[in-house]
Parts: sequence; C-alpha cells; structure tokens
Amino acid sequence: MGAHRVGAGDQILIEEIGLPTAVYVCPDCKTLLLDLSCSACGSQYGVRDGIPILLPSDPRFRAASGIAAAYDSIYRGHSNVWENQGRTPQFLEYFSSLLGRFPCTRFLEIGCGEGLLLSRLVKGEKFATDLSIEALKRARKTTSAHLTVALAERLPFPSAHFDLIASVGVMEHFLDIDEATSEICRTLRSGGYYVALTHVDLTLWNRLGQKVSDYLFPRPRLLQLARWLRARPGPGTKPGLVKQPIQHRYTIREAKACLRRYPLRVVDVLRARRPPRPPLDPWAVIYIAERRDRQ
Repeated sequence: MGAHRVGAGDQILIEEIGLPTAVYVCPDCKTLLLDLSCSACGSQYGVRDGIPILLPSDPRFRAASGIAAAYDSIYRGHSNVWENQGRTPQFLEYFSSLLGRFPCTRFLEIGCGEGLLLSRLVKGEKFATDLSIEALKRARKTTSAHLTVALAERLPFPSAHFDLIASVGVMEHFLDIDEATSEICRTLRSGGYYVALTHVDLTLWNRLGQKVSDYLFPRPRLLQLARWLRARPGPGTKPGLVKQPIQHRYTIREAKACLRRYPLRVVDVLRARRPPRPPLDPWAVIYIAERRDRQ
C-alpha cells in the first residue's frame, strides 16, 4: 500500500505532528513497537506522508489494499464527501455531543475519514485510524489526533488502551465483523464504551413503521405524506451519492447481535423514529455498548 521504511524526513514530520507520544503495538503479534519495528516477529512498519502505516501481514486481509485505493480515489475527487449521506453539521454536532457524555481520557475513532468528528471533540487524547491515506492527510489539518493507517481487524494499540471508541458508518465495511469487534473489545478498557453508527438494511416492517411514525401516528401529517410521495425517486436511484465498497449489510437486529457476541452490553439503540428523535436518516442506527467482562 505504498509504505516505506522510516527516513529522516519522515521522522521530523512525525515529531512535528506529535506522534512520538503515541504507543503502538505490532498489528500481527501485539508486541510493543520500537521505532515502528517489532522485536518479536521482525516486522518493520513504514511511514507515508508522516503517517504510520500499521497494516497486518495476514493474507486474509489483502482486500484492504483495494478498499484503501477506492477511498483514496473518492477523497481525491470530493470534499465534504459524506454530507449528503447524513454527515451534516447538525449530525456532527449531535454525535460529538453524544460522545461528550462519556468519561474519556483516551479516545479512538475507527474510520475517521476527513476528521470532521474528531475536530469537534475536546475531551481526552485522541487517536484515529482509516485505510485511506488521503482521508488522514485531510484530517490532520483540523485535528491534533494521532492518525494511523490501520485495519479494525488488527488494531495496532495495546489492550485496554481506550476509555471510548467510536465508529461512524464503518461496521458495514469491516472485512470480518467478528475479528473487528474482538479487537475493539481488546483495546477498550473494562467499563469503557463503544459507540457505533451503522447503516442497516430496513425490513419491510421497519420501513412501514418509520412512515407511520413520520406521517400518521401519533399526529397525522397528510400534507407532508403527499409531498413525500411526490418527491420519491425512482427505483434504484440515489442521486449524488458516492459509491462505496460495502462489505456486509445488516438488519437492526443483526448488527446488535454482532456486538452481543462479545463482552459488550448494548445499553441503548438510537434511531430517527425513537424519542428523542436524533438527526439520523431512517437507515442509520447508533448502538451504545459498554465493555463488561464476563464472570
């Protein structure tokens, strides 16, 4: 993926953006890295444009290279990439406020994109990963977070390192949902929280319930219903949306079940149709899960 050995110029840039204080482990064997080198398995990790490239050597995750290239292309061709897919200023304000409710001295965002959420967070030391180097280059212009090219299935951080982990629209991109969730649990301290927004496939019952809630009950809004019917796009058309390499589609229950297979207790599920009606698209669901070690 274009990584190279750490050179003098790269080391200067790393120091300028404050990365020496970050602690990384080998994504493969979890040994503490010294100068991005693993003494246990001999792996030497590189830096590109001042950003550490800490990707695993496991051949099962080779598809990450193609996904990274796809997103690099997206970020080169667009700005404010996800605003028309629900990542509006109103949403970012809401989600950053939601994260601000949790105690946090060390925070990780998985799949941070351009860093729009990171730039709004004020509590704790901030870390972030993404597969796209182009996204991270944009993110570092607006945030002081420690930025790393890394895969959720092989996070390069010590165990119990974070008080709070978040991902926004990323679960559906994991190559292996179980391995990614296992890694999130490993790096999250006991009593810490994982806040994940995922875009789900709505069942017919979900869609019907959403429209009843929007337009018929508890307060009929027939004029708005008529306007929605007239404005509906034709089958299969979603104008203006960037095409993404989605790996998996989950229903609301399936996504929740993925979390509950691990020591994560889902304490709340936030959706557009449920009070207090957060600013979410109907297909966006936020899961708030607490790390609870099982007895």
